[in-house]
Amino acid sequence: MTRELEADVVIIGAGPAGCASAITLAHAGLRVAVFGRTQAGERIGESLSPGAPALLARLGLGERFIEDGPLPCHANASAWGSPVLAWHDFVRDPRGHGFHVDRMRFEAMLRERAVAVGARLLEGDAPRDLAYEDGVWRGKATDRHPAVRARYVVDASGRAASFARRQGVSRQLAWEQVALFAFSRVTRQLDEAFTLIEAVPEGFWYSAPIPGGRFVLSLFTEASLHHPTSVRTPDGLGALLANAPHTRLRLEAHGARLEGVPRFVDASSTQLTTACGPGWVAVGDAALTYDPIAAHGLTLALRTGIDGAEALVADAHGDASALPAYSARLGRAFEAYRREALRLYRDEQRWPDAPYWHTRHRL
Repeated sequence: MTRELEADVVIIGAGPAGCASAITLAHAGLRVAVFGRTQAGERIGESLSPGAPALLARLGLGERFIEDGPLPCHANASAWGSPVLAWHDFVRDPRGHGFHVDRMRFEAMLRERAVAVGARLLEGDAPRDLAYEDGVWRGKATDRHPAVRARYVVDASGRAASFARRQGVSRQLAWEQVALFAFSRVTRQLDEAFTLIEAVPEGFWYSAPIPGGRFVLSLFTEASLHHPTSVRTPDGLGALLANAPHTRLRLEAHGARLEGVPRFVDASSTQLTTACGPGWVAVGDAALTYDPIAAHGLTLALRTGIDGAEALVADAHGDASALPAYSARLGRAFEAYRREALRLYRDEQRWPDAPYWHTRHRL
């Protein structure tokens, strides 16, 4: 390929954060090219906190989102520090309730909106050799895509933060963690509308109903505590659920049957040491990652995608403080999250000598 793709902004990653940035930038009149692969298979990340509908409305997706059939989430329940469930509902939240979504359909909705408002979506990886010179990013042509020329880059590549790390930016680890996640299909009517968190000696379980008559469930734990093969079976998962009576009974009450093979994914809490640099900004999981006790879910991806894009637009209009200010806000947000998460971990004192909790109590 010899022609050159010219854009104001190249976005690396077509997930929720990348698409939120693309829509925001296109609304501002910028030419946007989004590189990303449509990921096959199931992924976790299906909850939206009460603040999400307002963000989706800003992206022009308020009505479309509701038409897509998300499940309302009216409360969070937790067995934390006690075997008795404690409830936090959204009745007094002026923003309303949260939602549980089908992740693949949610991402498809965002991609369709990005294209509809003028962003160009290119299937595949962005050029890895993007180099910054005289205020312009340039990348060489590949077999699949032409050479690239853009004023800005948005790193929305997820936890890998591939672009930012190639710029020499390191990732700061707060604590390591993995999630063993699985999906189960119900055989009885699904009539629950809440998220459940249940602490166990090995970590904590998360479960939530999602559209299509299914539950998503994840054990947040440390990889060293489990045999990587045996726990990825129905019997292995069942043995782990034996320590989680609320989660187990929830699934049994709906006749839930395991679908597919459970998988381990990284669920560590991390942040980039800086979320911006000359001509670039990081959003979503590329910038910072929380675990589910923070109760933000996909809302954090939408929020940072929009905010990072708005900072970039301000920079394009001459406000040199916008990108550093955005990065500083993320740093403050991560520190507040870290303090609150560690406080919550200290609230669970039933198994102080269990390796998972012992590690967190020492952080």
